Amino acid sequence: MTQPVTPVPIAIIQIDQPMGDTVENWTPRPHPLSNPQYHILQGQYCRLELLNSTNDIVIQQLYDVFKPTEDTHYKYLGYGPFKDVNEFKQFVYIKEQPSSNTVLYTIFVNDIPVGFITYLRINQEHGTIEIGHVNFSQQLVRTRQATEAIFLLLQFAFDTLGYRRVEWSCNSLNMKSRRAALRFGFQYEGTWLKAEVRKGRSRDNSWFSIVDDEWPQVKQEFERWLNPENFDINGQQLTKLNSAKVNPRRHKITDNN
Repeated sequence: MTQPVTPVPIAIIQIDQPMGDTVENWTPRPHPLSNPQYHILQGQYCRLELLNSTNDIVIQQLYDVFKPTEDTHYKYLGYGPFKDVNEFKQFVYIKEQPSSNTVLYTIFVNDIPVGFITYLRINQEHGTIEIGHVNFSQQLVRTRQATEAIFLLLQFAFDTLGYRRVEWSCNSLNMKSRRAALRFGFQYEGTWLKAEVRKGRSRDNSWFSIVDDEWPQVKQEFERWLNPENFDINGQQLTKLNSAKVNPRRHKITDNN
């Protein structure tokens, strides 16, 4: 005769594991191209306009503006120098395809194309986006227009689209890009070793970010610096941009010991 089996109680062990903050009413963020109203971002000193490979005039102007310094300009980038304007046009065409997850903007100053810049690694589900392919010609380097171009993309990502995190990455050996990221208020988060092979060379990627609760203070500093009263009659800055110092994260320890 079979004896009844007494059920063995199942022990439930409560493990106290830390969890991230609850994000109330979160929904995926809009894509930067979702509203045609924002295909042009107008600032005080420059304008960002979607870069289109079919616009032969702008493509030629951009190709020409980088030609004199192409050997040094493209040193840390995974593309270029371009052998001719058609190769540059093909590069733009590839990047503007939806599969590339990239949005390209031409930077205009006084209606003249002087550079281009992009959003990439756009993650609508989690609200993260990267500013990359920062191509400032010599006419744009170290100008208020260059700084405003970054500001316009940060402002659009945080204030209009509602992203939680904007990223910046660069070759760890590219000291100009690293310094620029810090000047713009991005905070260093670490370096991925042997992240890529670019042009036959090993590349380590350094990562920086600004997150949404840091943005109000960083934004205020950008606006202070970009105020016309901060520049003399020759267009020279009267005070420096201190976004790195106003970002509240610089006082925090983000790594676990």
